[in-house]
Amino acid sequence: MKKLISLALGLSMIIPLSAQAEPPSYPLICRGGSGMRIATAHDVPDGIRTGNNSMTVYFRAGRIAANPRPGECVWRDRAFRPGEPENFWIKGPVEFSFQVYGDGRVARDGSGWRLTPEGSGSQAQDWKQIVDGVMNGQVFTVQVYNESGRTMVVTRVGS
Repeated sequence: MKKLISLALGLSMIIPLSAQAEPPSYPLICRGGSGMRIATAHDVPDGIRTGNNSMTVYFRAGRIAANPRPGECVWRDRAFRPGEPENFWIKGPVEFSFQVYGDGRVARDGSGWRLTPEGSGSQAQDWKQIVDGVMNGQVFTVQVYNESGRTMVVTRVGS
């Protein structure tokens, strides 16, 4: 019996544990507008991580399920509960550039806002969909889960 336990313990140290599954995520419906703001940050590469960017969107909690007003996000099936985070974040290998005037206004030209998530693949498109929604007052949906009551983590953009 001792040999069997020793073998099991030895194997458990050799075989890596499977990654913990991501918590279930739920649709958060948002309508951009002046009540929202975007903050970006960059992880400094440390030889282990590659140095990803993150984008946090701050919003007001809506009171009516599935029908956000400008600057609000709401759950598809219920209103926000007291204490639920009023922000969500997304992270990935996406570069984020912007132009701002001295008075704090984001620059805009014939092609639109000068806020540009850049990168290859679907992650840059996801960031662009969020930025366009926030800046143009559009409705957009992000799938999120609540991370320890501090922020919502985006798992997918779209319904």
